[in-house]
Amino acid sequence: MADVQVARQAAAAEQVFHRYPVPGAGMQRFWWFTRFVATVPFNSWRGSRALQRHVDDRVPAAWPAEFAGKRALIVGTGPSLDRVDQTFFNDFDVLVYVNFALRRARFDRPEYFFTMDPGPSREYIDAFGADAFRRLGPDHCVIAPIFFDFWHLMTEEGRAMFTWLRPDAVGWRTERFKSIPVPVVLRRYPRQPDWQDYRLPQLGRVIPILKPTSALTAVMFAAMCGSRDVGLIGCDFSDSRAASVGGAQTAVAAGTFNSARTEFTAMQANFADQGVRLTNHSWLR
Repeated sequence: MADVQVARQAAAAEQVFHRYPVPGAGMQRFWWFTRFVATVPFNSWRGSRALQRHVDDRVPAAWPAEFAGKRALIVGTGPSLDRVDQTFFNDFDVLVYVNFALRRARFDRPEYFFTMDPGPSREYIDAFGADAFRRLGPDHCVIAPIFFDFWHLMTEEGRAMFTWLRPDAVGWRTERFKSIPVPVVLRRYPRQPDWQDYRLPQLGRVIPILKPTSALTAVMFAAMCGSRDVGLIGCDFSDSRAASVGGAQTAVAAGTFNSARTEFTAMQANFADQGVRLTNHSWLR
């Protein structure tokens, strides 16, 4: 029975994602790396153009209806998620699950899936299938890609499972691998907001896509849709995971979220001046 389940989930993932090479070892890893560095600039540019063509001004009617004037909760996968029970969630009108936090969905109120990185979505579908995504539907599965080359890693059916957002501004940026001390990758990349004078956008499908973590862009999404009271749980911005979401998601590298705390604090102050309260309950539990 287990083999049947694994096969079903693998088939579900292949409906959503194209097969693509992954790093191996030795010379295989070297050639993967060489190909990656050589092709990313073009694929990134091509993906940004495709995303710009795909994202129009149409906004699902559910977004303002379910967020405006309501209390929203962004649910991440950090350890604080295990320190709250169901009564905590009952204080919120709409829940936005980031990546593997979707495992906590109860489908008892407006609920959303949100990500900036399709990679964890692939891991989730590999482990648990695509039923939760299909049950939520594309209006409630939102993707704001931080890397535009991901567009071409998904099938047409897979793209249709999500409502896509695009960044408000884009530029070229160099990146480095952790094992190499100099920048080696050139990508199109969302420009980051200046919190000194940032103003929330009107409801739409164009928003800043924030580098540190999907949770912060999910906060931006909830505020753009009209919530004026946005909480976070499971957003500890640490390197640990909540046990309740399972061990199927790839562990994060040490220091991945180092900048998220500073970014959230600046964002919190800016939003307060615009009448939006942000509370990270992860730090209060």
